[in-house]
Amino acid sequence: MVRLAPMQPSEFYPYLEELLIGYAADHVRGGRWTQEESLAKARAEVTQLLPDGLATANHFLFNIVAGPPDENVGMVWVALEPRGGFIYDLMVYEPFRRRGYAEEAIRLAEQVAREKGADKISLHVFGSNIGARKLYTKLGYSETNVLMSKSLTP
Repeated sequence: MVRLAPMQPSEFYPYLEELLIGYAADHVRGGRWTQEESLAKARAEVTQLLPDGLATANHFLFNIVAGPPDENVGMVWVALEPRGGFIYDLMVYEPFRRRGYAEEAIRLAEQVAREKGADKISLHVFGSNIGARKLYTKLGYSETNVLMSKSLTP
């Protein structure tokens, strides 16, 4: 059984640092940012989204708790926006992957968005994240925008 538990203030900043490192790396891999600028750009974007940190209005950060026993197996960040619900981040920690926790957490995140008044939920996934794309497709998400690029250097 999986449930979502609100992230506590003591958990927010360690999570934020991990998020920034991963988000920066994703943009470097995708060719959008250089390694040198990536962390500063990631921090600027996330700070704009969460100006009040964990207390930012209409943003809900949860631990994914599986049990019994109650173990923190990951986290999910859901926001309510004019476009509807939006899942900004979903992370299942390495030792807990491939057990169905991500699928259950997404369904719970959808329920949170629905309860907050959203009639639609969206998310962004990097094209190179094949596993996540397969999961989201399985759960009924469809691609609404595809950006493609090609390296011109040998």
